[in-house]
Amino acid sequence: MIVTKNPAQYLTALQEDSIDTLQIGLFFSGQISDTHAASLLKLASAIQTTSRSIRCMWLRFKDDVDQVTMSSFRAFGQIIVGAKSIESVVLEGDGVGHEQIVCLQKFLYTNTTLRGINFTDTKLDRSSSMLLTDFLSGNSLLRVLDLSSNSGVDDDSIETVLTAISLGGSQLSTLNICDAHFDGVEDLIGDNGSITTAGVRTITAFISQTPSLVTICLKMRSLNDEGVRALSDVIGGKDCKISRLEISGTFGDDGMQCIAEALKSNRSLRTIDVGNSLNLSDAACHAILEVASVNANTSWKQIMASNNTLRSIYLKSQPPPLLVSQDIRNALRNITNVDPIPTLKQKVWQHLDSNIEDLSYTKLESQHMPHLLSFVTERGGINSLFRLISSRNNIPILFSHPTPERQHMESIMNKIALENATLRAMLESERKFNDNLYKENNSLRSLYEGDIADDETVATTIVTPLLPEVAQNRRCLCCRRGGPLSKLWECFR
Repeated sequence: MIVTKNPAQYLTALQEDSIDTLQIGLFFSGQISDTHAASLLKLASAIQTTSRSIRCMWLRFKDDVDQVTMSSFRAFGQIIVGAKSIESVVLEGDGVGHEQIVCLQKFLYTNTTLRGINFTDTKLDRSSSMLLTDFLSGNSLLRVLDLSSNSGVDDDSIETVLTAISLGGSQLSTLNICDAHFDGVEDLIGDNGSITTAGVRTITAFISQTPSLVTICLKMRSLNDEGVRALSDVIGGKDCKISRLEISGTFGDDGMQCIAEALKSNRSLRTIDVGNSLNLSDAACHAILEVASVNANTSWKQIMASNNTLRSIYLKSQPPPLLVSQDIRNALRNITNVDPIPTLKQKVWQHLDSNIEDLSYTKLESQHMPHLLSFVTERGGINSLFRLISSRNNIPILFSHPTPERQHMESIMNKIALENATLRAMLESERKFNDNLYKENNSLRSLYEGDIADDETVATTIVTPLLPEVAQNRRCLCCRRGGPLSKLWECFR
């Protein structure tokens, strides 16, 4: 995009009736001429009324801008208030500070359609970031936030901006936060930058609460192994949608090992760019290759748990001596160039072709057999299919498994058998209970019949007339005393 001092260059394009998007770039330096000042106001009016979509309005300031230029820019900012044609705004240069943001504050605050805002190499700091809170908390359509190389952005600025975005409920898709003057490996030496580890924790917490993020670029001296570990927790989450990750900091093998572990469950990441790092060696890079690629020693379980979306990892800068070999760098750069499903198929075939005489350990079931035979025929042809079915080790998985119909009936029969066993146990318990009742009834009957017999004996003994010679020798049934019958009868009474 061309950045010009002459706003009149865009007037004709804004009046055209075209569906093509337009990009506007303005450069402010020194004192603006009267002609350019008038054109700037005309451009503002044209932006307000145009039917064309302005994809980006790029405003670049040098730090030598005078008050005449600022007066013209202030009028420009007032005229474009309410303009809905602008999709994104870029503010660039060391001349962008508190005063420039004030000129655009009302335009930003009243704008609810702006999808991106970028501050690059500016004097944005805590006080000027406070001017953005109303805009950030009131625009739910914001998708891109870029804070790159702003030396005044510190932990407080980061917290102010990210908190406002969270309150606004925007579904941010791109987040770029970079320390100023942190491009080459020589920048690892020196101060820790304006963003400390506390700011890194604020950023990673925001990322974990923003599942809509797709592209993330974090280049900070304070991004150490701990910060990368927190970032890895997000990458390994089931809701992660991040497809491109750029990181640069003071992390090393421990941080990359965490990323390798997160890749086992990640299904979205395609590219990782690693800029500055410390003591990054082949060991951590091997861990990533083991997750993302396969070799002759890779097990079936590892293939099923491997990452199939990651295509490449670029290692850009390292302080000497270089600890990552060139072969490893090339392997990371060329992990795959196809989509996830073809990548998985390629891994599976590479493994099956090496172990096709014995696939019993895969524990494939009967419903998988048609797909397996078709896959082997497609990838290896008739020869591979013959090797598969002619091996004795594959007979159990190819021919011994029951059909789906038999499996269905077997489950029904197992259910019936379980119910029969339950009923049989209940019947057995009922039988034992009945036997006990029968025994108790017999015992009660015996006791009852014995009592009746004793009562009849007593009655017969008392009321039956006794012979005179016998009566004198009878004993009382109560007290067992002997004597005449009259005395015994009296005792009985």
